[in-house]
Amino acid sequence: MTRGEFLDRVLLPLGRLTAEERADVRRELEEHVEDRMEALLEMGWSEELAESRCLEAMGDPVEIGREMARQYPGPWWLWIGRAAVILTAVVCIQALLGFGMLGYAWDSLTVRISPSTAVSIGELKNVEAVEELDIRAEVGNDVLRIYQVSVGEKDGQRAAMVLACMYDRWPFGIVANGLRARSELLSQRGETGTSGGGRGTATAQYAARWAPVEPGDTHVVWEYRAIGGTVRLEVPLPGGEETA
Repeated sequence: MTRGEFLDRVLLPLGRLTAEERADVRRELEEHVEDRMEALLEMGWSEELAESRCLEAMGDPVEIGREMARQYPGPWWLWIGRAAVILTAVVCIQALLGFGMLGYAWDSLTVRISPSTAVSIGELKNVEAVEELDIRAEVGNDVLRIYQVSVGEKDGQRAAMVLACMYDRWPFGIVANGLRARSELLSQRGETGTSGGGRGTATAQYAARWAPVEPGDTHVVWEYRAIGGTVRLEVPLPGGEETA
């Protein structure tokens, strides 16, 4: 979502605003985004990523607009001033927490220490082996981590199920969304399975993928389509050829 689209959605529930009042509110929001982006740009972040993280940290744009409309139905000049104060306070709190929301602090910790295994849709049947892994790759300001692989039966064929998570390198930071949508698991022959499910919050993304395996296979490959290129992580199967 671009900045313009985000601001349009914030203003959508505010139908009573005049054109001038809408311009004032939009300008206030623009200034808040620019202020937060400036700090990230000085740290070396790209403009695209800095803008994306700032918008994610602000939350759901439609809900922001609705909350403004509920809390401040009075004169627009007073409402605009109060809304600016609230937005400033919210963004400052998020900045102090490394752009992470207080409610997601626990997710930010657990994804680093003990990632959840309850992220797949439909378990493997006749499981032959399960192995905990710790394969990591830096993707921009995030870390992609492969933490479990299992071999068993899925949809009537022998398959490997791999669990992965993603989090920001900065504790309590906002992680880029899209781990599930941008990931595939490939067999040694390039075959792909389907999504095994997943879930995510602002600070932790999880995904499960499976791919068919045959006797003698030693690994599968997790592919993540990142901005600027594809990250490929080779995932060893439990016991290598011994799982044949």
